[in-house]
Amino acid sequence: MSKLTGVWKRRLRPLLLTAVRRRFGLGVPTPRAATTMAALATAGRCESVHLDDLPRQLLPAHDVTGDLAAVAHVRAQIDNPVTRAQYDRLLRGTVIQPAGQSFVAAMTDGRVTHDAGIVMAGDDAVLEDVSGLGFACDNPTNPLHMSHLPRPRQTSHTVAVLTTGPNHNYYHWLLEAIPRLDLYERSGVAIDRYYAPIRHRFQRETLSLLGISRDRIVPATCHAHLAPDRLVISSLHGGLSRAKTDFLFRRLTAHVGPWAGPAPRIFISRGSRGVRSIVNEREVLGALQPLGFVCCRLETMPLADQVALFHRAACVVGPHGAGLTNLTFCRPGTKVVEIGTPYRPWACFYEIAHHRGLDYHLHMASPTHVRHFDPQTAVGDSDLRLDPAGLREVVESLLSDRSRLPERVA
Repeated sequence: MSKLTGVWKRRLRPLLLTAVRRRFGLGVPTPRAATTMAALATAGRCESVHLDDLPRQLLPAHDVTGDLAAVAHVRAQIDNPVTRAQYDRLLRGTVIQPAGQSFVAAMTDGRVTHDAGIVMAGDDAVLEDVSGLGFACDNPTNPLHMSHLPRPRQTSHTVAVLTTGPNHNYYHWLLEAIPRLDLYERSGVAIDRYYAPIRHRFQRETLSLLGISRDRIVPATCHAHLAPDRLVISSLHGGLSRAKTDFLFRRLTAHVGPWAGPAPRIFISRGSRGVRSIVNEREVLGALQPLGFVCCRLETMPLADQVALFHRAACVVGPHGAGLTNLTFCRPGTKVVEIGTPYRPWACFYEIAHHRGLDYHLHMASPTHVRHFDPQTAVGDSDLRLDPAGLREVVESLLSDRSRLPERVA
């Protein structure tokens, strides 16, 4: 059934939609050229406001403990020296955040389509540098693979694009789409409506917490196509920065009320859903509960409650997953233990912790139920098995003075 669904989404559905749009005059030709906002500004086809110059930054290394033998085993499978060096950087946290520039631009002949926010200038070009999808993206709903798009809906409003490619993922939504709001607000450009996805609860709750009412949202969907009198677009950076995390912390923790109780110590559970579940979670909880840890299932909590929980927390322990995006709301100095798998040593949550000034530590679990692994790209995933006593020792050391933490991985 999954193969049939894939064939429908990637081949049959686009062909059917294209045929219907062409036959009944319900669509317009899809642009076949790509350009950039800088080229558009040079040609005088938009107004642009420069905001920030983001410097190139090398992050310092962090501590790593856990099943280092499993780390060495996975590393030995990587047959590309460049990829192996990148794996080492991700594992240690010594990632390089590239330089970049942020800006806001406005144009009167712009269009936007799809829930990823594909921006077009006139009838002739896609602005791939500010769009959530480009021509090369293999997303099965990518409308750039079709010959015709839906006919655009006209509106007299000034509309700003507030989305990103993988907006269905909480991490990408919060760290890529929502920081565009900060750029719009600092640009001083007056905005009537926001083109934003609202399919998922966390999207609707985020926009509500930010004070964007439902009547100011133009829903971004796979079949939407909007041609406003004035389209406003910001730069779109996938990388993290202190400006992003500071904005999110400031705006979304403003709703957190006073707290008279002790700062909680929380353990984030992924339960048995999907990958990176801790297969011996009950034993792990048994080891951490005497230290005052409580187990939290974030998917059962409203976003406002998640923000408050992380904002008040003294220590956060949990497996690599979208829930750790909420580290953005922690106060400086909060203790963090991310539980990772050697098959997925991504540093995104360490980057958040670095910019927020958190006391971060990576503890590698023993991988089990390995889903996949590509030795060329070093991309894979697995479930996790932990030594409860070993994890407790790391957490106790972090809660005290870190003096007993084992030596960092070389």
